[in-house]
Amino acid sequence: MTDDEERELKQELLMSDVRLRRKQEFWETPRNIAILLGAVAGLTAAGAGFLGFKLGQIPPPPPIIINIPAATK
Repeated sequence: MTDDEERELKQELLMSDVRLRRKQEFWETPRNIAILLGAVAGLTAAGAGFLGFKLGQIPPPPPIIINIPAATK
C-alpha cells in the first residue's frame, strides 16, 4: 500500500466519521426529549396509581341516620 493510498483511506475514514457524528448530533436532542417525556409520563402514571390506591384505602364514612319522632296528636 502506497502512502497516497493510505492517506486516501484515512481521508475516507475521517469523512465517514464526520457524517456519522453529524447524524448522531442531529438525533441526540429529539431522543433526549423523548426520553424525558417518557420518564415524566411514567412518573405521572405511577403517582396517579399510588394516589388512587391510597384513596381506595380510606374507609367510607358511616351512614348518617336521622330519627324523626312520630307526630303525636
